[in-house]
Amino acid sequence: MSSNQQVNEALENFSEWARPWTYVRETLAAKGLTGQNAARVEEVWQEANSSTHWIQPSFESGAELASAALRTRYSWLSEAAISNLVRGASYMWK
Repeated sequence: MSSNQQVNEALENFSEWARPWTYVRETLAAKGLTGQNAARVEEVWQEANSSTHWIQPSFESGAELASAALRTRYSWLSEAAISNLVRGASYMWK
């Protein structure tokens, strides 16, 4: 499995949305995630949480801005991974 695939899989596999604050911790604890890939998870998580996306007048526009930035900067991210990143970030900004 390639590095990008492993990162996408780790980002996609989270399902405990009743406890969204655990998203990053659980993702980083994914079985088989290498140190380098964990650093990539942290990097995309930081981008998803960037204040430049979330300090907009509309909460919805923050999610749209974060999604667009992730698609542009990390073209290898899957739509499911982007969706989970934005969902997790939106809980952090509520």
